[in-house]
Amino acid sequence: MKKRSPGPASAGAGSAGTRNAVAPDLRDGVTIVRGAELSLRPGGPELLRFGCLRSYVAVVFLIGLITSFVLATPPDKTKADQLYRSALQLVEKRQPEAAIEQLRSALKLNPEHADAHFQLGFLLGTQGKLTDAVQEFEATSRLRPDNALVYYYLGTAHWFLGDADSSATALQSAVKLMPQHAPSHYYLGLARRKAGKVPEAVEALRKATTLDPSNGEAYHDLGLALQDNFQLDDAITAFKKAVELKPGFTQAQNDLGLALVRKRDPEAAIAAFRDVLKDDARNIAAHHNLGMALIQKGDFAGAVEVYRNLVQLVPDSAEARYNLGLALKNQDQLDAAATELRQAISLRPTLHEAHYTLGVILLQQSKLEEAASAFRAAISGKADYAEAQYALGTVLQQQGRLDEAIEAFNAALKYAPDAPEIHNTLGNALRQKGDRQGAQKEFAEAARLNKKKSNMQAAVFALNTGVARLKEGNLDAAVERFQAAIQLDSDNAEAYYQLAAVLDRMGRKEAAQQARNQGRQVDPRTQKN
Repeated sequence: MKKRSPGPASAGAGSAGTRNAVAPDLRDGVTIVRGAELSLRPGGPELLRFGCLRSYVAVVFLIGLITSFVLATPPDKTKADQLYRSALQLVEKRQPEAAIEQLRSALKLNPEHADAHFQLGFLLGTQGKLTDAVQEFEATSRLRPDNALVYYYLGTAHWFLGDADSSATALQSAVKLMPQHAPSHYYLGLARRKAGKVPEAVEALRKATTLDPSNGEAYHDLGLALQDNFQLDDAITAFKKAVELKPGFTQAQNDLGLALVRKRDPEAAIAAFRDVLKDDARNIAAHHNLGMALIQKGDFAGAVEVYRNLVQLVPDSAEARYNLGLALKNQDQLDAAATELRQAISLRPTLHEAHYTLGVILLQQSKLEEAASAFRAAISGKADYAEAQYALGTVLQQQGRLDEAIEAFNAALKYAPDAPEIHNTLGNALRQKGDRQGAQKEFAEAARLNKKKSNMQAAVFALNTGVARLKEGNLDAAVERFQAAIQLDSDNAEAYYQLAAVLDRMGRKEAAQQARNQGRQVDPRTQKN
């Protein structure tokens, strides 16, 4: 059985969460003007909401907004205008609820009072009533179609509601009317990335960082988009810039480490994760990822030490126990590994990977009945777990229970039809049963798939050679090796990425983008987009 390594624990999957305010500082005729305070709860954009009027900074913004929002209120004494001005005074007095009532009354008298719609939308947004705020901003945009700030707030409200398409539509209007407004480009980039329009997201986020080169969060999100677009070197540069601009930005530092792991640079990744832990010794994701990078380096003893420390920090974490078990298994400390895996299972009985890995260890120790029980437990939690089905079949075959073994092998092939070892083992079981025709069919399919697998292994060798040539600065040789890898295995997304990276360095931007697009088509990580 192949050695398994833990997966990354990324804190950057939706990094809009790093910004606490939708609007950056605006200085339109006042000393300090801050935008609507938009805060978040842990968990990503789906849980983001407008925050409360903390320290009443929104009051200051509204005062500044009076001078900046093209308030063309005529000096007449209509009742609607009186109510509108009264609402502004109530905001100054820190009475937002009363101000909302006054604005609603004003709009009953004059439904086309654009300023009242906007101020009402803004106040509703600060109270977390985003759907109602959207309605008011949309009304304002119909009455004031040339006012860019309306589209900005409308777009950010849609973003925090999780509607990426509507957000992008509004923000496109904002950047058209206000092309030098960095926050509009920033949120447009976030919306485009969430909608799966990665090249367009990169373009918008690059513009945001150009207009506001001091924004570390924007560089972080640019790095995530570049990574999605198979521009790993540029992503690493963006992550480094984010950390430089915002020391202690552990999320960006963690994502930098993950990008370096993907680049197969474990030494640099280890340094990045250790930097996170210098700033935050209890950063659980960094501990997990540091252990993973050490395993990539082949330092299993170091990984065991990291995961033991993690278990001390979070003794009730099933994932920490599981990763420690994996690291111990990689060191061939099977009994100790089994102990940790059982602890992980006791903490989370549905952790099917722990059941499976425990089964592998028990199989290595020839404890067949216990191994079979472990594999069945893994399958009960994950019916499409092909590896566990195959391992169960192997145990049953060793026990002479051929009918049950054949059933398990067929179940495995249902979810992993391209695995030659399963076809070959099934063929052996069928031959033992006397089904020569069925056995020959499986052997033939195994041979075909083994040839394909051989090509895939050759592709990996060509890919690694290309990486070596790239490090030497021999770009032409690197291109040739990456193209050879693609010819051997047209589904190797990493080969497309590496080819795109070197073509970028050669200035062949169009060809590089084409390679990235091909990589996205075959990379399973991008299929959700």
